[in-house]
Amino acid sequence: MGSKSTTPKPVAARYEYRVWGKHRQARKLLAKLATAQTTERVKDCYLLVEDSSWNVKIRDNTLKIKQLVAAKDGFEHWVSDRHRSAETTPSPFDEIFERLRLDRPQRGKKYNLIDEVAALGADAGFRAVFVLKKRRRYRIGRLRAESTEIEISETGEVLHTLSIEGDDLTELTALRDRLGLSDEENVAVHEVLDVGLDG
Repeated sequence: MGSKSTTPKPVAARYEYRVWGKHRQARKLLAKLATAQTTERVKDCYLLVEDSSWNVKIRDNTLKIKQLVAAKDGFEHWVSDRHRSAETTPSPFDEIFERLRLDRPQRGKKYNLIDEVAALGADAGFRAVFVLKKRRRYRIGRLRAESTEIEISETGEVLHTLSIEGDDLTELTALRDRLGLSDEENVAVHEVLDVGLDG
């Protein structure tokens, strides 16, 4: 058996800048600048692990793994991939994939992620946080942005976040400045969930 790469093959790599709070003026400006807008509601299960350079979540029984590879000018550079089998999933998340039996829905068997998480108990190696997201997405030229309301299932708490992302740091920096967000701290979703549930 060949050795498995410990790094996911990225299908996406982009710079991201995420701030927290309602930022009403920035949201209004995004709506004016946007060339396209969409809305969506999604359910995610974040798997919080000790190493915060990994951002791991399950959506529709697919494991999405993002890895922080660099930070520059306040932006974080993440690579990401989606996994539908343990064989393509980097270690140690391949073991989590298998223990949660995420391939069961693809085999047409009855499956409940909440039950599977609960069955693993305290020694799971991660903490699962279920959230409901109500999100408005914007396209601004080559850049993307989103304004999201995140409800944490465990506590009922609702968080508000706004993010911009893309490949061009010059364009991103200009948009961040125009939105008046330059002095805000850039914090990823999984880190806020981790701190919020610990606090």
